[in-house]
Amino acid sequence: MKRLTLLTAFIATTLWISGAAQELDIDRTRTRKLDQWKPLIQKYSERHYGESTWELNPTCIVLHYTVTKGFPWNLVNTDSFKGETPGLAVHYVIDGKKIWEILPTNVRSRGAYGINHRAINIEMVADDAADLATKQETMDTCRELVRLLMKRHGVEKSHIYSHEDVGTMDRKKVPEVLDLVTGSPYHKIDPGQENMEYILNGL
Repeated sequence: MKRLTLLTAFIATTLWISGAAQELDIDRTRTRKLDQWKPLIQKYSERHYGESTWELNPTCIVLHYTVTKGFPWNLVNTDSFKGETPGLAVHYVIDGKKIWEILPTNVRSRGAYGINHRAINIEMVADDAADLATKQETMDTCRELVRLLMKRHGVEKSHIYSHEDVGTMDRKKVPEVLDLVTGSPYHKIDPGQENMEYILNGL
């Protein structure tokens, strides 16, 4: 009996270590300064969503491409966008196997108009959909990050959206979308339908 108990404990420990090893390596050297970001995104959230808070309890994940060849520093450095504070920022940027965290997932970002109050936003470094389609490693890394975030936050696969989905501002398609300033649809095509399907099919 004692031998069985020890064997059970060994197996449980091995599984725990194995699970811990699957945690992704995330670079936090380019994170936004939260003492500056939080009050600005709180005011943004009050204007656009009627919620005076910087806190995020995510129910969905939105995928994008950066429209850049390299790391998009505007997601770290900008202090305004279209005449309104704060600047642009997402939660994660992915390039190949590299993952940078720009904001922690309990803080609201400004990455996808109409859904920042509910979404974790992830950018993949690519010029456009065709460029991203050649970057399988980036999309594979994104899939692994999405899988981890789904488990951590209880997000269902049906609530993994493209920015194109969100831009429709159609609550039948994306139940979370809302904006009190303007709820009109807007044009986005990222990250591309085939790229989206590639990531989703592997989950």
